[in-house]
Amino acid sequence: MTSDLPDGKRLYIENCAACHGAKGQGDGELAQHLFKPPADLTALSESNGGEFPRNYVISTMDGFVRGEHVGGAMPEFGEKLAGRTVIMQTGDGIGTPTPAPLVALADYLESSQAK
Repeated sequence: MTSDLPDGKRLYIENCAACHGAKGQGDGELAQHLFKPPADLTALSESNGGEFPRNYVISTMDGFVRGEHVGGAMPEFGEKLAGRTVIMQTGDGIGTPTPAPLVALADYLESSQAK
């Protein structure tokens, strides 16, 4: 985690908790009103062979990934979570400029994975 990133937990509470719940388990106050249940964000690593799917998570929050995971139910947060960029290392060793708020939120979600 990079110390100069925005606070990921605060970003989560402000942008995600209403649907995904305070602990990220898909049980937020708005969850019952959605046509598709929100994902359990604490099980992302478990459902990805034990590895946190950082690129997928950031792409989903940003709005680049659409289709089976949400069917349009999850809003795109790319514009809302825009800001200064940081270089995020991807699995292939390529540094990708990524908005710092998205990286901070992904760091928080990674730290919230079920053990």
